[in-house]
Amino acid sequence: MRELDLGYSPSAVARDPGGSLRRYRSRGDDARARLDVDEAVRYGRNPGERCHVFPGGPSALVFVHGGHWQESGIDDACFAASDAVANGYTFVAVGYGLAPARTVPEMITSVARALTWLAESGARYGIDPHRLHVAGSSAGAHLLAAALAVGDTPRVRGACLLSGLYDLTEVPYTYVNEAVGLTPEQARECSPVRMPVPACDSVLLAAGQHETPTYLRQHEEYLAHLSALGVPVTGRIVPGRDHFDLPLDLADPATPLGRACLARWRTTEGPVTSR
Repeated sequence: MRELDLGYSPSAVARDPGGSLRRYRSRGDDARARLDVDEAVRYGRNPGERCHVFPGGPSALVFVHGGHWQESGIDDACFAASDAVANGYTFVAVGYGLAPARTVPEMITSVARALTWLAESGARYGIDPHRLHVAGSSAGAHLLAAALAVGDTPRVRGACLLSGLYDLTEVPYTYVNEAVGLTPEQARECSPVRMPVPACDSVLLAAGQHETPTYLRQHEEYLAHLSALGVPVTGRIVPGRDHFDLPLDLADPATPLGRACLARWRTTEGPVTSR
């Protein structure tokens, strides 16, 4: 594999990516079996625009899964539902459709549409539209960062973005693009490092210790971009974690990242700031 491709292959340095992916599904399946859940709820017209909703309280944690924009789905994105509900949050796993059937710009629009739907219709699940928190991993982190920076996407309290790609300009020249099909122009336009201030009160930006140099570099570049825009942002490189097992800590108070996320969400539920 070429050096550029290796940089965009997080499994090359992860310890047990297959095991982590299996834990995504097994924890999610357990949550869907034990908890109250409304499955495959439509938030838009595209077949991929579905979400699983686990009612748990007026604050909501909205999670957008990764998979290089071409793999995974909402059934693999429910692993944090039990921890979220146990801590008083409604958990929402968002699907957005995958490449090659959908383009990255369409996925960004879908994630923005999901947030708008939750702000407008989440009351049916007891969600307070002023208490939305979002989290995403890998491609999901990218899609959230982009969706929050474009159009009139509803403002959210806090964002926890894990192991994301925030500058897509190299992607058209990698193996990832065989399915994704980004043009160089789209890659520039869809890069959060070239976008304005996201509609978010604060950002927790995290990556695992065992990431490729490309992912670690992009973490630092987006951290610098948000700081330059005046966004309240905290960056973390989490010891002993990689691209695949880091998301499993989300909302888990037994882990340092989980405690940091929960503490940040709880302290951001004062008055909403302007965009």
